Amino acid sequence: MPNTRHGQAAGKAARPQRAPQAKARARERIAAERAARKRAEARRRLLAAIGAVTAVLAVLVALVAVKLTSAPARPVATESAASSAIVRQVSTVPAAVLTGMSSAQVITPLEAVQRSGPPLTVGGKPVIVFVSEESCPFCAAERWSLAVALSHFGTWSHLGSTTSSATDVYPDTATLSFRTAVYRSTELSLRTTELTDNAGHPLQAQTALDTRVIGAFDVPPYVNSADQSGAVPFLDIANRYILAGAQYSPQVLAGLSAAQIAGQLANPSSQVAQAIDGSARVIIAAINQVLAGSGSGR
Repeated sequence: MPNTRHGQAAGKAARPQRAPQAKARARERIAAERAARKRAEARRRLLAAIGAVTAVLAVLVALVAVKLTSAPARPVATESAASSAIVRQVSTVPAAVLTGMSSAQVITPLEAVQRSGPPLTVGGKPVIVFVSEESCPFCAAERWSLAVALSHFGTWSHLGSTTSSATDVYPDTATLSFRTAVYRSTELSLRTTELTDNAGHPLQAQTALDTRVIGAFDVPPYVNSADQSGAVPFLDIANRYILAGAQYSPQVLAGLSAAQIAGQLANPSSQVAQAIDGSARVIIAAINQVLAGSGSGR
């Protein structure tokens, strides 16, 4: 019996020794579970962050793709009727101002065409052919001179007002437009073509007459080199005088509105008048030579 009791006592005494070990194992298990949860949370957060970055990148890629594949916005063209004041000032530059102008301001002289036969006519009258683009600043400059010069031989109606391209050299040069203009003269015929509007969009198709005179005269030796062939502005005075380019720099008109330009045309001391009227004087002299040769000169 003593041995039995001792055995029971020994068994009772051994149980408490297992409790600390169980607690330790429990703590280890809890710690391991916490560590696992932390790792899982870290993975979740990492995946969420990666997902967010991926979503942002996907949006950016989509925006870039749309930007690259979509057509750029086309600029809007602007053109309106010229005011009655502008038309009057262009049409009534005093003859004394025109004849008193020096041609010193003229950059590009007219080229005389040496050829036999009668001048080019339309409707039985010597014809002026002018091909230009509303977007072109050099065309913008030359229209002023041509409008002033032709007013010496006839009358204008339905002149337009516009500016050259905002993205070309000498941007937004104020000018007239011939797209709907009507010119009446007992001495001359006029054919004008505005190939583009001032935003560069196609406007009026080149005519058969345009093609013929450009092919004959908007080439060397009337222009400096072959790569300049077909350039605008192009002016043909009855196949007797040619102008490929502007007679003066559009810089003279920089920052001025159409009304401000027209308002200076009768002032011989104005740099604007010296450029525009001086160029018009050269055109008038060439037309007079053509008319004199056809027996109707002034």
